[in-house]
Amino acid sequence: MRVQFWGARGSIAKPGPSTTRYGGNTSCIEIRSARGTLIIVDCGTGGHALSEKLMSAGAKGLRGHILISHTHWDHIQGIPFFAPLFVPGNEWDIYGPKGLGQSLREALAGQMQYTYFPVTLDQCDAKIRYHDLVEGTFDIDEIKVSTQYLNHTALTLGYRLEADGVAVVYACDHEPHSRMLGCGHGEITGQDLRHAEFVNCADLLIHDAQYTAEEYPAKVGWGHSSVEYAVKLGQYAKVKRVALTHHDPLRDDDAIDRLLARIRAKLRENASSLDVFAAVEGQVVEVAQSPETGPTPRAGEFQAEMPIEPALAESSVLLRIADRKMAAAFSEIIRAEGIHVELFSDTDEARTLIANDRPWLAILEHDPPRIDGMEACRAIREQENDQEQLPVVMIAAQEDQASGAAAAGVTDWLIKPFTDAYARTKIRAWVLRTACQSMREAIPEDEERGLARPSVHVQQRRRAGVRARESCPMPQKGTEKRRSPEDVISADKSALLWMYCREIAPFETPIFSNKVGELIARATRSPSENARAISAKLGH
Repeated sequence: MRVQFWGARGSIAKPGPSTTRYGGNTSCIEIRSARGTLIIVDCGTGGHALSEKLMSAGAKGLRGHILISHTHWDHIQGIPFFAPLFVPGNEWDIYGPKGLGQSLREALAGQMQYTYFPVTLDQCDAKIRYHDLVEGTFDIDEIKVSTQYLNHTALTLGYRLEADGVAVVYACDHEPHSRMLGCGHGEITGQDLRHAEFVNCADLLIHDAQYTAEEYPAKVGWGHSSVEYAVKLGQYAKVKRVALTHHDPLRDDDAIDRLLARIRAKLRENASSLDVFAAVEGQVVEVAQSPETGPTPRAGEFQAEMPIEPALAESSVLLRIADRKMAAAFSEIIRAEGIHVELFSDTDEARTLIANDRPWLAILEHDPPRIDGMEACRAIREQENDQEQLPVVMIAAQEDQASGAAAAGVTDWLIKPFTDAYARTKIRAWVLRTACQSMREAIPEDEERGLARPSVHVQQRRRAGVRARESCPMPQKGTEKRRSPEDVISADKSALLWMYCREIAPFETPIFSNKVGELIARATRSPSENARAISAKLGH
């Protein structure tokens, strides 16, 4: 693969004499495979210079793909100035994290509203397709793409791209889950281990490194990594090269030079073979094939573009927080996402709620002796039908209170202090993960074996019982009330409809319009009939 950096600055563009060498434009990376497939990762202000290059080479008939990690301004401000999007005949696919409310297209259109910008997104003349992603995998031509949520103040995806025998991972904006790791010490465990597995044996890891270990304590919860953590991660995951990026706007070129020299000296002292460099605007990196490239973390082969709205309609969260003010704040945050909240005060009540209304997430406070979250977590794990499938997020005042967390079955942590945005993002990520896991578990083994790619036959999450919620309705954003089950197409049929549409033609084509009746007919067949039909179509 050929990788070129068009922007490596973080938070806000910083042009000027102090940033002439490393550059002042915000995140934008161009990646091309050996076959010429064009992928752009993030489109911050660096996207403008890239668009000029593409236009100068003749942009008519251009096809490309833009992967958006998240929609904070420094990662999308190049979109309105990306000229190839305005050229008739061009085709672009734009991908980004799926939210619980607003779509990717709506988020991108927001910064181009009349109040902020003179041109709207609808005025782009190129054909643009938008893809809302969850954790999973998908293919862009010959490039295999895996996605995983990062730890940031907004829902953010990391991308792992594999083609031509090499792996390139982009993980920007990400903060280690353990604050000790951010300060340059501690062990990689828990969710930090999951992140390490995602970047495992990458030939090139492009990682957030906005702060130093000394600066990090004042930046906790801002959603960014220290240089020391990025290097430690690279060593632990046996990465070949680490590109430090998302440079702090207050760090000038000379400061980056000194930081890089210190890191490299330490690596030499430890006889480490890891190659670390600071990303430079305009820099080109040729990523050559390596026999040690790790296997793709295909996340159970779950399709990252799978529509999961039917599953989300049934989501609920268990909440046990002694602090009334905090409990009220969390309830408000969760309900704002259109998710039902179940509060409980003791372990017996928790067992009943889990048995009757399979929740998708539990948030527990641990502040002994006032409230013992570990005890509540153990009670949840003792449920016969749990088997550690229910994510449990523990709220604690200090990270050292995590002693015994693994044995109790704690999934993740919220260490005080944290912002509402940070908590909200954590909740979103875990609800979406559980929705994906629920749909993955519903794929029958016989159908999975019978299809060339994973079946998307989906059943709604099985529940021991559905609690009546008329007394406390949780409206979705933009609706007066939750739609009744009779008004909503079932999860398996909507997913099948999506699959057949993808099989036959893109939504935008006349072929789809002509085939829509057939698609609906297929979607109403039984799963076994559909499995046989698809197998016959694929020649199995």
